Formats: sequence, C-alpha cells, structure tokens
Amino acid sequence: MKALATFVMRGRSATVLVMVVSAMLFWLFPPVLVVSGAALALVTLRRGAIEGVLLMALAGPAAVGLTGIALGTPWPMLEVLLIGWLPLWLLALVLRATVSLSRTFQAAALLGVLGVAGFYAVLGDPAIWWGRVLSQWEQELMVLASIGQEADRAMLEQLLALLKGWVPFLPGQVVSAALLLVLLALILGRWWQAVLFNPAGFRPEFHQVRLGRPLATLMLVLFGAAVLSGWPLLINFMLVLGTLYTLQGIALIHAVAFKWQLSPAWLLLFYLLLIPLLSQWVMALGIADAWADFRNRIKPRLSQR
Repeated sequence: MKALATFVMRGRSATVLVMVVSAMLFWLFPPVLVVSGAALALVTLRRGAIEGVLLMALAGPAAVGLTGIALGTPWPMLEVLLIGWLPLWLLALVLRATVSLSRTFQAAALLGVLGVAGFYAVLGDPAIWWGRVLSQWEQELMVLASIGQEADRAMLEQLLALLKGWVPFLPGQVVSAALLLVLLALILGRWWQAVLFNPAGFRPEFHQVRLGRPLATLMLVLFGAAVLSGWPLLINFMLVLGTLYTLQGIALIHAVAFKWQLSPAWLLLFYLLLIPLLSQWVMALGIADAWADFRNRIKPRLSQR
C-alpha cells in the first residue's frame, strides 16, 4: 500500500492513472472504487481543492469514455463518479481544514441526510419510483424465466418479492452504501498521508473518532419516532446515521484492541464476524460511546503504562 501511495504522489499523471484504472475495475469488483477515491483524497489533502478538481477533470472523462467503449454507454460510470468522487472531495476539504476525522464524519452525516432528502425531493415518493422499476424488471425477468425452467421462475418470484419489501428503504440503503465507500476511501487516503508524511499520526486520530452526543441523541429520537410511526423517511435517515455509528464502533474496537495489546488475529476475527453477526451490536456500541466514553474508561495493560 505504501508503494501505491508513493506512486500516487509522484505526479498528476500517476494519480490520474490510478484513479482511472481503479474506477474501471469497479465493474469487475466494486470495492476497488475505494482505491480511486483514496488517490483523490490523498492529493486533495496534501495539495488542496484546485488540484482535486483538476484530477477529477482529467480522470473523469477518461473513465467515462472508456466505459462508453466497454459497455456501449458512458452514463453508468458518470453516475458512479458523481456519487463517489464529489462527496469525497468535499469531505477531504473538511478534513484538510479541521484536521479532525470526527468533524469530517459529522459533515458526512449531514451529506447523507441531504442525500436521502434529495431522493424524496427529486423522485417524490421513492417507493413509487422504485416500484415502477421493479415492475419493469419483473416483466423482463418473467419473460426470461418462461424460456427456462419452472424452478428459475419460482426463484425469480421470490427475489422480486424480497426486493419489493425493501423498496421503501432503498433510498437509505443506496445512500448508506455510497457514503460507506466514500468514507472508506477517505480513511484510506488519510492513512496513506500518514504513512508518507506522519507515520505516527493516523492511529490516534482514527481511535478518537466520535460523532458526539447531539448526533447520538438525534439517532435515538429517530429510532423512537420510526418505531412509533413506521415512517420510511425516518428509517432511511436511521440507515445513514447507523452506517456512521458502525464506523465509530469499529474505531472504538481498534482503540480497545490497541490498549489491551490484542493480537491482530482478534481484529481479523472481528471483521470476519462483523457483517453476518456483529454490525448491529457495533452500531449500538458506537451510539452508547457518546455517553459511556469507553476509551477513557478502559485502562491499558500494565506494560503500556
């Protein structure tokens, strides 16, 4: 990773190359988009807003053009880059100005809430819009299934029924997924910056990520209101804020593991269990940390004192 970060900082052409190649690899393995964003974040953090804009102006058309050649239409890549690069550039500027991941995460919360509100402002009721899309998919898939076996048709019907159940909450899920990729790219870019220019700087900054009590209180209020009303808008807001508190919980786990000098194998096990079993608990831990302040309550091992 350090070699890649060094290559990114060699010059504008190297950065553009990394951004374009990793953006194109998105179509084969979507998480690779994090590398593209990390390159943008690293250079923006080091050289400022104008350099970040120049990189997007150079790498964006190249990635969009190559996508047009490969897929026959450039628009999917344009949408991906607008969602992935612009918020990341803005958050990198916030981090550059505040030198605080906590403040930057708070700004990310605002962007996420605005993203969900934007769905409703542009589409009206997103459930109706997504319902129309799924109806079109249903017609197309049933035509394909009619050519195949009856088992394929039953499986497609079950899949569509599941998707229809998710329809009211798709705005929150889409925004949460986009925000997660953006924040992972920003964290990776910040880590690269520390590796190259401040080797001891990233760990304490990441370990101290806290979103604050006001946002945690808002999360609890939204949870209570969503349970009582069942209003999808509130649940979509919760999905976005829940992603941020999951990241805070992960930062807390790293801080505790460092204080207790746990083996990296424990962190590996934690990540293996995070998605299937622990994500909700980690989110709850992040919210509780707003009041409990576990980092200061947990004492390091004697060998570290």
